[in-house]
Amino acid sequence: MTDQDRLRSAKALRDEALAVFKGDVELARIEVSPRRIKERAVGEASEIIDTARDVATDNKAILGATVAALLAWLFRQPIQDLVDKALDRIR
Repeated sequence: MTDQDRLRSAKALRDEALAVFKGDVELARIEVSPRRIKERAVGEASEIIDTARDVATDNKAILGATVAALLAWLFRQPIQDLVDKALDRIR
């Protein structure tokens, strides 16, 4: 193989590598574009909502108990006041 052939082969490999690199750069530009990011975020959000809906459907009792516990904790002071008033009336 002559130097000319090796040079042509090296240039062909270089050009091929450059084409692959430019393709990767273009793909990266597309993936980080605001439109693509929005599409992925919406897709992920809808998937999370579907999963949550499935879990809630399968575990209604646990979900109800959790919501009741959260509400009791959030309204603990008014509930305590009602209990205190009821105990005062009983005494």
